[in-house]
Amino acid sequence: MWTWTVNLIALLLSILWVVMFLKQSQAGLIRTALNDKFTWGLYVQAFFFFSALAGGILVFISIVTLFEIDSLRKLAEIGSAVSLGCLVAAGMSLGSDLGKPFRGFKIATGKNFASPLTWDFITLSICGILNLLFLSGIIPGRGAGAMIWAVLCLIAALGFVMIHTLFFLSRVGAGFRSQPFLGLDTLAQSLWGGTALIVLLAVVLKMEPFNMVRILMILTIFVLIPQAGSTIATLTIKSRGAEYKKIIAMDAILLLILILIQIGGPKNPVLLAIGSILILIAVFLEKSHLIRQYQTKPILPLPYSRYEDIPPYSPTSYEWIMSLGSVGACVLVTSIVFYLKPGL
Repeated sequence: MWTWTVNLIALLLSILWVVMFLKQSQAGLIRTALNDKFTWGLYVQAFFFFSALAGGILVFISIVTLFEIDSLRKLAEIGSAVSLGCLVAAGMSLGSDLGKPFRGFKIATGKNFASPLTWDFITLSICGILNLLFLSGIIPGRGAGAMIWAVLCLIAALGFVMIHTLFFLSRVGAGFRSQPFLGLDTLAQSLWGGTALIVLLAVVLKMEPFNMVRILMILTIFVLIPQAGSTIATLTIKSRGAEYKKIIAMDAILLLILILIQIGGPKNPVLLAIGSILILIAVFLEKSHLIRQYQTKPILPLPYSRYEDIPPYSPTSYEWIMSLGSVGACVLVTSIVFYLKPGL
């Protein structure tokens, strides 16, 4: 019964997204809180969040396929359905930010290979195609075909995760020197969030995760390392250092929670679900932090207001509703794949 309730809510949110998108496409982005001070907002935050989850899941699927881990094959197939939903949600979020649909065609046909957005479009499209091939059953569980697919999927998934680093580094004048650990942090966040979503799926579907708490602990440490490096690199910048310290404190608390789960009940589904949800929230907040941080120091002076204080960004109801609509679409696409493939 609860599955029908979730799918109905997801359908309503998706329909609401369509309605709001049509209204926004007519009125333009004036319905959002975006302006000359904040060109990125909740839409882009959702885009990076969903695509990061999709990338982390696809890396997991690629490793399972490449090393022929039969015990995790079922979980990989389920993860493939969810990663497809995340890719669709990421595309909807980016489409919301573009304002008008035809601008998406300009990305595909513009041939601007110096733009990270062009490469992001290419790698995300390749991931979507490879994902569909996996779900269709064309890719065997082992053999040369499976190995080739796994390598291509791994390259494409890691490719667009790393391209996301270029989005942020291109926003600041100092470039890579302003944040030498951002590439590692982006990768770590993607693997962390994708694995947490897989664990949550395993809990919901009453599957027994394979040493997943320990894996989440290792990935949490993997996330904390570049954050600690970033803090050291920005000790001379008080405001930025303070933000990093808050994030490190949050992730350190999550590591402590995972340790307690490992000690007290590593197979407890409720504890696993709580830990996974907290990680997903942490990844979402990390994407929000990056957007705020890299918009306060743009490469060009703010037009007409470079001497003014930058007001805090606050998403409008349009942005919240359309972002929630992307979540609904992610759930809906995943459910449709489950329906078309009863064996999942």
